[in-house]
Amino acid sequence: MTEAATERELLVLPRFKVLGFLCQVDESDYRSLEEFTGLSIPDISKAVGFLDDRSLVQVRKERIGRYAHTVVRATPLGVRTFRNLLDGLRKYGIS
Repeated sequence: MTEAATERELLVLPRFKVLGFLCQVDESDYRSLEEFTGLSIPDISKAVGFLDDRSLVQVRKERIGRYAHTVVRATPLGVRTFRNLLDGLRKYGIS
């Protein structure tokens, strides 16, 4: 897959919001992503799955008591890809 194709795929709003938020924090769980992006948990899950498949985020599952807890962080590749996307948008005055 080309870099241009990946950047086009990142313009899908849930993916853009999730990766953009993760680039600003060390790591986040789904509840924080839901709160700060305004996306539903299923939308976040789909976006995280897409980003994880492309090594743009790293997913860690842990248990807190009886409950599963998913923590997500942007990888260096994810941060670099998102910044390149923003630079491209700024170049054309879109941001």
